[in-house]
Amino acid sequence: MKTKKIIFICLLLIISSCLSFLIAYFYLKNESTPLAKSIVKQIKTEKPLPLLKYSFENLSKQEFKVSSPIRIEKIISKDLDTQTYALLFTYQSQGKKISGALNLKIDNENTKKPTIIMIRGYVPLETYYSGEGTKNVAAVFAENDYLTLAPDFLGFGESDPEPTDTWEARFIKVVNAVDLIKTIQTFPEIDLSQITELTIKKVSVDTSQIGIWGHSNGGQIAISTLEVLGSNLPTTLWAPVLVPFPYSILYFSDEYGDEGKETRKYVSLFEDDYDVFDFSLTKHLDKLNGPIQIQHGTADDSALISWTEEFLAKVDLENELRATTSAQNADASQSAEEVKKEVINIDFYKYPGANHNLQPNWNQAVQKDLSFFEKYLND
Repeated sequence: MKTKKIIFICLLLIISSCLSFLIAYFYLKNESTPLAKSIVKQIKTEKPLPLLKYSFENLSKQEFKVSSPIRIEKIISKDLDTQTYALLFTYQSQGKKISGALNLKIDNENTKKPTIIMIRGYVPLETYYSGEGTKNVAAVFAENDYLTLAPDFLGFGESDPEPTDTWEARFIKVVNAVDLIKTIQTFPEIDLSQITELTIKKVSVDTSQIGIWGHSNGGQIAISTLEVLGSNLPTTLWAPVLVPFPYSILYFSDEYGDEGKETRKYVSLFEDDYDVFDFSLTKHLDKLNGPIQIQHGTADDSALISWTEEFLAKVDLENELRATTSAQNADASQSAEEVKKEVINIDFYKYPGANHNLQPNWNQAVQKDLSFFEKYLND
């Protein structure tokens, strides 16, 4: 009898504990009462949140230090008619090796060149090679005497493996782009002596003439890089993905076999711990500077032109805010033109019927890029 009584008491305690847990769970899940908000905030504060280091606020405060220059590994391809070469290069980012394609024209009289960082969009790993997604435009830039650097990013080309955490693998691309810019700014001279067939032994980046080119998701990385740096590096984008995070992840998920069920769950788990605004480029336009050029086709079904138009509308609102703030804070000695320079300058070109690669207007788009960089990198 005594044993049954003990068992009964134990069962009551277990049931009571479970009920208490459920009540607390549903109470806290609402997060609407002061007590619930306080408890939830404490729980979230104590839980490790390793991805917060990739928030725009934290990255913009980070001091990016690089310790080694770019290293040239081998020739990828060459065009002897134009004397342009594509070379495999590597650099260090956050202690890891990243490879990429460097394009240049061999010119014995000009070994200090304006430089364009080229950031590609999505390419399936199984078909990827260094320079994929950038090589055709890079060849045109090189023929026009620009030096181009297109990083493969971690996990691609001859780079070290990418992080196993899928979110980190996404966020770290911006850090990798920033590290590449910092590398060429810190070590502008690139040693070519190991490539014996080249007639020059070194080439230098003109650190006062650095621009960015981005395509598709590379546009998202490019704008994020500008916001992290607070920089005004001239930037031109093709069919960029500039929608709020994580909308771009969810948009095409209905095409998966499970119609996006796992993707939605994946994003939901992320949002349980993090504020997505911390990682969304459209929420940090206060850190963005121009000049920027965007080119987009109306028949693009991979990155919708409406995304760019919505982004530009948000930039207009940011510019209105800046203009109002500047007018209120303007010194009496400042001219109207000096105040105007503080707004984000974006030129937008729309191509009726053009696809994600701006066909059939590819040549026209490249020429606009050349004119853009001629204006902002060579003035």
